[in-house]
Amino acid sequence: MIPVRADKFLLRGACLLALSALLAVAQAPAAHTNVVVDSNPAVFAVLAGLTAAGYDAGQKVNEPLREKLRQQIAAKKVPAVAALREFFRTHHLANRNQDLAQYTTLALFLGTPPGLPLTLPPAGLPPEAGEVADIVPLLRDFWQQADLDAVWEQAQPAYTAALQRDAVNARTMLDGINGFFRIPQAYSVRQMFVFPDALIAAGQSDALNYEDNYYIIVNLDLQAEMHQVRHTYLHYLLDPLIARYPAAILPVQDELLPLVARAPALGLQFKRDPTLLYTECLVRAVEIQLDGGDAAHQQGEVQSAMSEGLVLTRLWFDQLTKFRDDPRSFSEFYPEAAFALRISDLAGQVKHMQFTPAPAAEAAHLAQPLRAPSPMELAQARFDAKDYAAAAAIAHSVLLQPRGDYSAAWFLLGKTATAGNHAQDAVHDFQQALAVSRPDEAHIRTWSNIFLARLYDAEHQRAQAVAHYQAALTTADTDISKSLAKAGLKAPFQPPGVKHPD
Repeated sequence: MIPVRADKFLLRGACLLALSALLAVAQAPAAHTNVVVDSNPAVFAVLAGLTAAGYDAGQKVNEPLREKLRQQIAAKKVPAVAALREFFRTHHLANRNQDLAQYTTLALFLGTPPGLPLTLPPAGLPPEAGEVADIVPLLRDFWQQADLDAVWEQAQPAYTAALQRDAVNARTMLDGINGFFRIPQAYSVRQMFVFPDALIAAGQSDALNYEDNYYIIVNLDLQAEMHQVRHTYLHYLLDPLIARYPAAILPVQDELLPLVARAPALGLQFKRDPTLLYTECLVRAVEIQLDGGDAAHQQGEVQSAMSEGLVLTRLWFDQLTKFRDDPRSFSEFYPEAAFALRISDLAGQVKHMQFTPAPAAEAAHLAQPLRAPSPMELAQARFDAKDYAAAAAIAHSVLLQPRGDYSAAWFLLGKTATAGNHAQDAVHDFQQALAVSRPDEAHIRTWSNIFLARLYDAEHQRAQAVAHYQAALTTADTDISKSLAKAGLKAPFQPPGVKHPD
């Protein structure tokens, strides 16, 4: 960090306005196996509170542990129960999976009980979790009043036995998927977390994609939930690969979405989002390949998926059949296959397709790992709304996270400090962004240098300003940043209407 006097950086009004104008063009770009199978006490705490509040979905005959826990929880006649019941009643959603998911998603952002602290500021939570975040004090009261520490401790032997029984089978299944895709075993900072719990109904689950990681909460009988774990793991593997080639999905948006809109059995999310539809078709094709069976059976499964509205399934099934005889890994095979799909020809067939009618009752579907906005995306949204305090709070919380997006957080803090006319803080924050940014983060490096250069120009420290303009020019990633860096090298930055002294 460059040394500055405490009173040195006091932005003039016109200079502040001109620097703030940079904020509109210096927006950060979109933010950028290890599988953990374990119990999660925060998930248990939330599900225990929901059970006390009236959540009673899907009790099976062969779930003695769940029944025992439910009886123990029902016996807790404590004051917090009434408040939990009222909260659960007033936040009820019609869709049973979404109703539960808003709470289980919140659980992923809570620390351990009894405190259950939020690991992000409320403004940084995924929207569905933020809608029910006010239940946390009630859950905290219930845990303490009902002495759930003892209930959780008593359940641990059964949880441990179930996890030891099923975790090995889960990893064997996931290793088989890696073998199918020919994925080399290598360390990755990306992780998938599987949190089995006895209090969630069998067949009901919540899957979430948050930043680089994937999370799934399922019933403790993990063996019976392997299809859901597999489905989430396929998304974990394939979503980042698909995201690298967005042009492959463009024809889906233009040619297929209008056609599948008339598929009664297709989920609404697939009718609205071409990436979800495209990915789900690929995932379904992989599942059919992995499930095996004779050719007639597999073709029947493909046709069933097509009739539901997953109309790319056959194209991807045929590509995967070719892949089995291809020596390359799927990450090498995918780009060629993706751009070889004859989507225009498919659209002509889909126009005449007879889709499966909608089921008479709400069908149980595999949970899709919905993508939650990252903290820095939410922070940028708050910044764009000029809620600088909330934006800064979220950015500060990112700095406390292990493997947080530190460079983006410091960069946003620099922008909030600039917007608030706190020049010394802005200098510090932009310097920190430069210090922790990677060489390939050209956007952050370029704009941090431009902001610093103008801050120094505003204080007539021309040598420091020139050094930062030069650094910005070496990494400039847009025409406007190149233009601003070149202009700054030619002459000191001057806010409009202000004459810079010689």
